[in-house]
Amino acid sequence: MLATALYASLLIGVFLIAGYLLVRMPILRRAFLPGSLIAGLLLLVGGPQIAGNYFPQLQLDSTLYDFWRLLPKQLINVVFACLFLARPVSPLSKMWKLAGPQVAFGQMMAWGQYLFGGLLTMLVLVPLFQVNPVAAALIEISFEGGHGTASGLAPVFAKIGFAEGQELALGLATVSLCTALISGVLLVNWGKRRHHIKEVHKQTARQRSYHRRIIYELNKQGIRLREHMTPSRIVSHLLLVAASVACGWLLYQGLLQIESTTWAARNAELRLLQYVPFFPLCMFGGMIAHQVWKFLGLTVSRQLVELISSIALSVLIASAVATMSLNYISHHIIVFILLALTGILWIIFCFVFLARRMFRKNWFQNGIVNTAQSMGMTATGLLFLHMVDPEDKTSSMESFGYKQLMFEPFVGGGIITALSMPLIIQLGLSTFTSIAGCICLFWLALGIFYFGKK
Repeated sequence: MLATALYASLLIGVFLIAGYLLVRMPILRRAFLPGSLIAGLLLLVGGPQIAGNYFPQLQLDSTLYDFWRLLPKQLINVVFACLFLARPVSPLSKMWKLAGPQVAFGQMMAWGQYLFGGLLTMLVLVPLFQVNPVAAALIEISFEGGHGTASGLAPVFAKIGFAEGQELALGLATVSLCTALISGVLLVNWGKRRHHIKEVHKQTARQRSYHRRIIYELNKQGIRLREHMTPSRIVSHLLLVAASVACGWLLYQGLLQIESTTWAARNAELRLLQYVPFFPLCMFGGMIAHQVWKFLGLTVSRQLVELISSIALSVLIASAVATMSLNYISHHIIVFILLALTGILWIIFCFVFLARRMFRKNWFQNGIVNTAQSMGMTATGLLFLHMVDPEDKTSSMESFGYKQLMFEPFVGGGIITALSMPLIIQLGLSTFTSIAGCICLFWLALGIFYFGKK
C-alpha cells in the first residue's frame, strides 16, 4: 500500500508537470486553462473509464485511482486552513467600506444560484426527471465552491443517499471553470472594445500558474527562492498548516458536542451538523494556529503559505477531475446541461447588466474578479483582475481580499454551502428557495440602492 501511495504521488506530480508544460502551447495559452485541469483530464483519459474501455493497453493501474480518489477530501482541509493564515486583518469598518460592494455582488450571485437552482429543480428536474430535490444546491456547490468543495462534501452526499450528486457537482465544476476561462477572455476583449477598461495586460506563461506567479512575485521583490524556502521554514509551515487543520477538527468536534447536548438532545431531527464536513472550520483553525505561532515567537510567511495552498489545490483539482465518474454524468446528461446553463446564464447576466449598477466606480474590474471566481476559483478571479488592472490602480485587489474574509466563511464552500443540502431536506425545497430568493433580493437592493448611489 505504501509503495502504491508513493508511486501514485510521484505519477500525479509528473502529470502536473506535463500539464504545466502543455499550457505553454498557443491554443491552451490563449484559453488560460490551468495546468492542474489539463493534468486531471489526461489522467481521466488514461483511466479505466476511457482508456480501459477503448485502449486497454494504455490504461493506468486502477489501484492508482483508488488512492487519488482519497486526496480531494483531505486536501480541501489544507486549502481552507491556508485561507486566513498570515493575512493582515483590518478593522471591520475599513473592510466594509472597501469591500462592501463586492460582498453584496458576490452574495447576490451565490444566493441567486440557490434561487434559480431551486426553481429549475422544482419546476423541471423533479417532475420530469425525478431528481433528488437537493440537486438545487449543486450550482452553488460547483460554481462558487469548485472541485474542492464538491469533493469535500462527499460524506454529505453519501449520508443523504445522493452519491451521483457529487459526480454531477465535479462535472459542473469542470464545466464552470472552463467556461470562466473562455468567457473571461471574451469579456475582457469586449470591455476593451467598449472602453470599459483602459489597458489589458497579457500574462506571461511563467506568471499564469497560481503558484508560479507567487514565485515570480518573490523574485521580482528580490527574494531568492532558495533563501525563502529553507528546509526549516518549509517544515515549520507544514506543521503550522497541520496544526490549523487539527484546530478546525477540534472546533468541529466541539460544535458536534454542543449540538448533541442542546437542541438535538430534544429532537434528533434537528441534528444538522452531522452532515457538515469540517473543512469550513479549518479557516478559523488557521486563525487560531497563527495566533499560537505568534505567541511562540515564530514568524509566518504569507508567500510560503500561498505556495503550499496552491500546490495542494493543484493536486486536488487534478485528482478530483481524474476520478470523477463519467457514468453518472452520462446517465443524467440533460439534468447536467440544464444545471450548467442555468448557472452560466445567471452569472453572465449579473456581470453584464448588474455589475455597473452595483459598483459606483471601476465596475468592470470589480465585477470581473467576482464573476471569474464565481465560475472558476479564486485564482481565476485574480488572473482576470491582473489582466484588466495590472498595477492595482483601482484598489480592486485590496477590496477583493477583504471581501473574501466576509464571503468565504459563509458561501462558496463555507458554512452555508455545507449546510445547504441538509437545510433543503429539513425545510423543504420550496421554503429553501423562497428564503434564497429573499436573501438574493436583499443583496441586490443593497448593491443598487446603497452602494450604487454612494
